[in-house]
Amino acid sequence: MRVPQDMPSAPRRRFLRGRPSLGTGNTRRIILALGALVLIGLALSMRSIATFWTDYLWFENLELGSVWRGLLMSKVAIVLLTGATLFILVFVNLLIADKIAPRFPAGFAYDDEVLTRYRELISGRRRLVWLVLSAVIASVPAMSAVAQWQNWVLFWNSGDFGVKDQHFGRDIGFFIFRLPMLSAAVDWLIGFLLLTILIVTIVHYLNGAIRLGVPSQRVSVNAKAHISVLLALAAFAKGADYYLERSRLVLSKGGGIDGAGYTDIHASLPAIQLMILISVFAGLVLLVNIRRQGWSIPAITVGLWALLAVVTGGIYPAFVQQFSVSPAELSKERPFVQRNITATRQALGLSDVKSVPFAYKPGLSDENLTKGQENLDNARLLDPTVVKPTIQDLQVAREYYRFTDVDVDRYQVDGERTPVVVSARELNLTGISRPTWEKTHLVFTHGYAAAVAPANSVNSRGEPRFLVSGIPSQVNELPKLDRPEIYVGESMTGYSIVGTKMKELSSDDLTTTYEGTGGVRLGSMIKRAAFSLRFGDIEPLISGNITDDSQVIYVRDVIERVQKIAPFLKPDPDPYPVLIDGRVKYIVDLYTTSDSYPYAQSMDAADVAPGVSGSFNYIRNSAKAVVDAYDGTVDLYLADTLGGAEDPIIRAYARAFPGLFKDQIPSELIAHFRYPEFLFKVQTKAWGNYHQSDPSTFFNNSDRWVVAPQPSSTGAGTAQTEDSANAGGASSSSAADAIEPYYQELKIGSAGESQFVLTRPFVLSSGDGVGRNLTSVMIARMDPEHYGELEQITMVTKRSGSTVRNNSVDGPVQANRKMATYVPVTQFQTLTGQQGSRIQYGNILILPMGDALMYMRPIYVAQEGSSRFTLRKIVMLSGDSVGFGDTIESALADLRDANPDGAVNPDEQPEAEEEPGSGETDTESPSATVPEDQTGPSTGSVEDLLTRADAKFSAADRALAASDLTGYAKLIDEARELMDSARAALSSNTGSTTTTTSPSAGGSTSTTAKPGG
Repeated sequence: MRVPQDMPSAPRRRFLRGRPSLGTGNTRRIILALGALVLIGLALSMRSIATFWTDYLWFENLELGSVWRGLLMSKVAIVLLTGATLFILVFVNLLIADKIAPRFPAGFAYDDEVLTRYRELISGRRRLVWLVLSAVIASVPAMSAVAQWQNWVLFWNSGDFGVKDQHFGRDIGFFIFRLPMLSAAVDWLIGFLLLTILIVTIVHYLNGAIRLGVPSQRVSVNAKAHISVLLALAAFAKGADYYLERSRLVLSKGGGIDGAGYTDIHASLPAIQLMILISVFAGLVLLVNIRRQGWSIPAITVGLWALLAVVTGGIYPAFVQQFSVSPAELSKERPFVQRNITATRQALGLSDVKSVPFAYKPGLSDENLTKGQENLDNARLLDPTVVKPTIQDLQVAREYYRFTDVDVDRYQVDGERTPVVVSARELNLTGISRPTWEKTHLVFTHGYAAAVAPANSVNSRGEPRFLVSGIPSQVNELPKLDRPEIYVGESMTGYSIVGTKMKELSSDDLTTTYEGTGGVRLGSMIKRAAFSLRFGDIEPLISGNITDDSQVIYVRDVIERVQKIAPFLKPDPDPYPVLIDGRVKYIVDLYTTSDSYPYAQSMDAADVAPGVSGSFNYIRNSAKAVVDAYDGTVDLYLADTLGGAEDPIIRAYARAFPGLFKDQIPSELIAHFRYPEFLFKVQTKAWGNYHQSDPSTFFNNSDRWVVAPQPSSTGAGTAQTEDSANAGGASSSSAADAIEPYYQELKIGSAGESQFVLTRPFVLSSGDGVGRNLTSVMIARMDPEHYGELEQITMVTKRSGSTVRNNSVDGPVQANRKMATYVPVTQFQTLTGQQGSRIQYGNILILPMGDALMYMRPIYVAQEGSSRFTLRKIVMLSGDSVGFGDTIESALADLRDANPDGAVNPDEQPEAEEEPGSGETDTESPSATVPEDQTGPSTGSVEDLLTRADAKFSAADRALAASDLTGYAKLIDEARELMDSARAALSSNTGSTTTTTSPSAGGSTSTTAKPGG
């Protein structure tokens, strides 16, 4: 028998040196495959490359090449920095893993084919393999880091707010500019370290430093030290994350009131501080364990760390909340509620709302009429939503034009500032008959001018009285339009090529040739090929109608155009056209927002304006973009100081992109700047809660307001509020159910003269969501010297020698019901419906008349089969008196007939409420009972039925105030039954003369003969 020494030795195999045997044929095939992949990649990327280049040409054409480079470098910088950090971290640790790998691994088996093949494959080319592997690993996280580019820009261009947070005493700028980027960087670092630990552990296994199949030392000393150091670094990084978590506490969301509460400060904050110490201790244990055998101590430490994280992060705060806070929540949370109130007002621009008392008195006296005459003269008779199809019908002769939106602005007409409706006539490509590529892109290239009409008057047919109309434009009393063509607009899509061999069509008998510089010149075949790739059309490359001087105009939607230039700003969803400098220009309001303002309440944009996404707890209208509709020029103006102090966020962006923003705004532009409707919606939605300055009142919601519900657009029906379901059948949390803000020319508030304002009314919010009584009207002023000032016009009255809040003034829904159930109105509505016509009520306007209020609604009629609504009637209400007529004058005369002296019966003065304080409100309510009807619900004259219905509605209001929901529901049903009976009686008696009775301000009635229709 052979002794072991005589046995043939095992074949020697290369272990750490040598190269795999790759023949020249294999190498050639690999090179060819790689080359093919590169060519395929280039082919697939050609359109992206073309889009990238043509984007640059677009910026250069607007003389904004530096902005394009700045935006690009901001994204490239954070990608390169992130990628380089991870690449270096992985590559260096791979080199270390190789350096400390054992030369002869314990327990290595020559028959372990996988490990042996791995060593042969990378032997001699390790660094190349590690370089490629590190680059591949780093590329994916690096590309995802581009999402943080805006935080990166703000971090490097940060500034101070000059306001300290209310707990840590740090400037707000730390939370908005620095904390988001620091948090992202620490999160990345933790993730990178964990990824590196995983990769290094695998390499140590492949190198033999970790052997799972041996009974003795499974991990080499060097590998253990290497992994321990990386784990310690991860523990220290987690400690840094805990440290930042302390600051993030004041940004806490949830629980109804945002910001750190009692439990956060007294339970979560100490717990986080403990976790900081534990993470540092765990890191030190891991470092000390390098010189010790085994992993038991680090494992126990990490296990205790995880256990304490669960206890201190979840169980302990929940215990404090349940057994310390909940039994005395108001007393515990009071200081934190105050912080939330203060911060939310600061963050949403509500700190300086001026409260202006309105000493309401019912009834319209001669003195009140004189004082309110200016408001009557400027009353907005044209509702933009209702008259849009009318303008479309009157001002669009061809289907290739359309009016996308109707806006309200003000212009000087006959030397007087006049509210107007204005709408741009934009291109409608879907209306082109038998479209071809030439028609769509070379012939029908532009919109044309605008339609402008005074909002406070109509012609004899009840139609808008146009100041600007037609093609060619006919301009009356406004500056002439030198360049009426619109190449960039609110709804313009696609691209147009101008300056071609074909004439551009404005109308059947009017053509034009573009003379501006708003497009990119197609001066070479390379450019034409690039645009063909971008648009996916071959025609820009091959069309014989295109010359070297032709220009292509693209990115034609004004919002898309502005977003492309300033993607870090949020555009208002409603740009509006102005006629200035002989052209049509669009103004786009731009917002800076953040969700990192300490203690401020978060707002969801979708709750404010359906279709708009995102959430924030800080917002400013810090910039305004002006887009020339002819040449596409975009001017960005800093507007933060128009209505307040500088906005640090917009100033940071101005430092990041020098030359992008302009400081000096032309006065003719300022004259057309509007306070943005979206911002006003945000502020009014918040103000319903945040007008309550006392923490107890706020916490108990005992004086909560809501934006008044929108009355029915077809009659006396009630609309819905922003509250939850209620007994009246109104249920919605949508902002679409609240009254929209109205732009009006009004004499209101603290101003001594008429001003252009944005208004929105508030009503009381009761427990079940039904708010009826008017409490306040918020206005935003926008005359240049008072731009951005907010005022709360509060209903008050005198009682016992003191001024108290008056919560008994009819809200819009109540006023609308009284107007819509006025007999002449119901007669008119019934007769109109019988003729096949449709009725549409316009905006319900609230007009101050001295110390009285007047509600007014225009009534429009469209003939059967027509979408053209014309103004036919005006209905108005002051106190309890209703007026109805063809004009404001005739409606006012009718109202005055009902109450000739404007007198008010002292017994009928409305009850007033004391201002709530310390969380308490007056809970007394009038009796909800009324005398029982002695007649059947369907008997009596029309006027008698309506009078009884009105009494039922009033009784229902009192029942609701007394929280008698059963009585409320019963009375509402009875009132509706009476209304149905009145309609049936009216239908059977149309055409006859009807004696109508309308309640006067003094509680008596006046009888007036009214023709039936």
